[in-house]
Amino acid sequence: MKRKIITILCIIGIWQVMALMIHKEVILPLPLYVFERMFVLASTSLFYDAILSTLYRVVISFIIAFLLGTMLGILSGLYQSVKDYLNPIISFLQTVPQIAYILILLVWFQSTVALIIIILLMILPVFYYNAMQGIESIQNEYLDIMKVYYQSLTYHLLHVYIPLMKGYLISAIQTCLPLALKVGVMAEIFVSSKQGIGKQLYFARIQIDMISIFAWVLWMVVIIGFITFVFNKLFKKQDF
Repeated sequence: MKRKIITILCIIGIWQVMALMIHKEVILPLPLYVFERMFVLASTSLFYDAILSTLYRVVISFIIAFLLGTMLGILSGLYQSVKDYLNPIISFLQTVPQIAYILILLVWFQSTVALIIIILLMILPVFYYNAMQGIESIQNEYLDIMKVYYQSLTYHLLHVYIPLMKGYLISAIQTCLPLALKVGVMAEIFVSSKQGIGKQLYFARIQIDMISIFAWVLWMVVIIGFITFVFNKLFKKQDF
């Protein structure tokens, strides 16, 4: 903990020195001004509306991607034929640039639906590949025992597969939590959504308000750090 605090203080110190050297607020504002703006933002209802709007989209996309990606990954890990069909599709989704999703989906859907689908398509491959690798990592002796003591697929999923691949699922969740929020905010900027953190960053940009841009970016860091901390504590406590 002490090392983290020292690292943060060093970063702020370097930031302060560089801001004083540049001496142009529109390029690099002083840390004190940014911290003051953060508190000002936190005292407005617009701040909470923006955060809740972004988190709403991110949570919906995250849940769908987790359920869909995990189930498809499990099926691909269990059945080679399913893997042969799905792998090219998931690989294709993983290689398509985010801006391409935005341009195409905005033509097909309204902005809110487009944002949810964009986030979903960006994080689904992570859940898929982690789940598939988790199934493929299960040792053969476990599979032999399952064949001897036959149970339904649902039983094996709940009592064998998921417990044995939990490390892969945790890794996917920890990767996708910050990724989903970052992708969501970036998509909001391009989509010009009515509400959200991305919308506020867009407004700050067109007004050349670097203090607000830095303030919102730091708030994103705080939010991502808080969410990651909470989930890590829950996983550790429940040994999931």
